[in-house]
Amino acid sequence: MVLAAMLLISCGPAKKVAQKPVKTYVQPGSHLLNQPGVLRAWAVGVSDSEMTAKKKALASASSQLAQMLNTAVKTTIEDYCVSLSAGEAAISKEYLSQKSSLVSEQMLVGVVPIFDEWEPKDAEGMYRNYVVLEISAQDFIKSLFESMAETEATKATLDKDLLNELFLKAINNPL
Repeated sequence: MVLAAMLLISCGPAKKVAQKPVKTYVQPGSHLLNQPGVLRAWAVGVSDSEMTAKKKALASASSQLAQMLNTAVKTTIEDYCVSLSAGEAAISKEYLSQKSSLVSEQMLVGVVPIFDEWEPKDAEGMYRNYVVLEISAQDFIKSLFESMAETEATKATLDKDLLNELFLKAINNPL
């Protein structure tokens, strides 16, 4: 009993910790990310060299964009093949996978920043480069159909409107 009383007395009254206000900082270029019909990736590169900071930002944004595009394409192909009969689905899935893989690589190689902003050296002597990269759904579908336009039979069997609708759905409503 005496021990419990000593513990309570030794703790003393509860101290209130002063809460600090939360600082909000909006990253440059982040306002460009939410746009329907496009895939956009934002990244920042930090380095003591301007060129290295830019390379890091571009590499990171490219990687993110490739991942987003890959996920959207896979979802689109799966959804498209579900809408086809079993025989058509197997052929279409393989064909679409091959063509979309090639088009994805071409689109990623040719992507250019829609936003590129610098911050000068900070207290630690580091540069910051903010980058946003973009791929338009319309441009991707157009390139995909141009690559598949080898024969009239291919054009006739693929439903461009359905593919476009499913691709837009995949990029606007990611899992």
